Amino acid sequence: MKILQLCNKVPYPEKDGGALGISVFTRELLRAGHSVKMLAMNTSKHYVDINSIPNEFKTSTSLETVDLDNAINPIKALITLLKGESYNISRFNSKAYADKLEQVLKKESFDIIQLEGLYLAPYITLIRQLSKAPIVMRASNIEWKIWEGLANEERQPLKKWYLKILTKQLRRYEEKAVNACDGIITFTTTDLNFLKSSGCNTPVAHVPFGIDTERYIPAQVNDSKSLFFIGALDWMPNLQGLEWFLQNVWNKVHYSTPEAKLHIAGRNMPDKLKNSNYAGVTFYGEIEDAIDFMNKYSIMLVPLFAGSGVRIKIIEGMALGRAIITTTVGINGIDCNLEKDVMVADTPDQFYKTIVYCMQNPDLVKQLGSNGRSFVKANYDIKRITQTLVGFYNERIKGKIPA
Repeated sequence: MKILQLCNKVPYPEKDGGALGISVFTRELLRAGHSVKMLAMNTSKHYVDINSIPNEFKTSTSLETVDLDNAINPIKALITLLKGESYNISRFNSKAYADKLEQVLKKESFDIIQLEGLYLAPYITLIRQLSKAPIVMRASNIEWKIWEGLANEERQPLKKWYLKILTKQLRRYEEKAVNACDGIITFTTTDLNFLKSSGCNTPVAHVPFGIDTERYIPAQVNDSKSLFFIGALDWMPNLQGLEWFLQNVWNKVHYSTPEAKLHIAGRNMPDKLKNSNYAGVTFYGEIEDAIDFMNKYSIMLVPLFAGSGVRIKIIEGMALGRAIITTTVGINGIDCNLEKDVMVADTPDQFYKTIVYCMQNPDLVKQLGSNGRSFVKANYDIKRITQTLVGFYNERIKGKIPA
């Protein structure tokens, strides 16, 4: 089939969950013999030098990009607030992108138009005017639930109030957008069940994130006291969770086990974090090779308290045989066995005790890593998962053809 893939970021370099969540499926669709045309926003937040993208990827996807300044603008935020519109969405509503999309749709026809997330929904009306192809949204998250979680965790009254308003506006928009599509793909059964129970009348399918496990070769690490965190720190749930961990857990861990070391990597690390002084902690900022970084240490920490969908970095860590310690929110959507495949902790005391217990039991750390890798190989193989995606697309295409 011929697929038009619309993206709110250029999925390169493949260092973060958002880029991986797009590019892994794109590559597998191409390998399976389908045609993919990609039209991506090149945003100021995640700007990519197009010349840095491999020619093979640009050619195989007929990649076109449109520059978009989506930096937060207080004046525009105030205007949308007064209008009662979602500022989250308006930052991705671009006339230049709409014009380029119109050119593409007038030039070519497609079997499926794939929206990579909610932030492409502003273009549904234009697509309907120019194409008869089914529109399917791959919803890696229920976006408004992420913001609800951020609002619940926020302690500053004014910021909490504003986050609650953003959540309400985004929820109203998202509930309309999912019903404007011909199909919705969720990464987790939790999100699928939520959509079905909350007024979504569009056909929904669970197609989890998949990885090519052959790319993830575990390296043996004999130091059970080496811990790490990796995640984009311009994504608020990651930053919020990491700051919570450093402020409430780490000093106690290091005091009880001075030889413990924590290694933190992440794109767009704030200066206040990079320049902070926590004993036993090394801050790396953005790193070139996430797999190489994760393979150096034994225990992966994912302190997350807001979000929906699936945490792709956890899947990657499990594929590399790393022991994972995360929260109930972090493991949400990953239907593995708790305390067999991963460890879960939600309070400072639970996190502290779990980390110390793992550090004192290196055989447990190795067993968690082995179990996690087996779980990922059995449940997240990209080839099998892509077949499910294509099957859902074929159903949508048949549903659009008049009887």
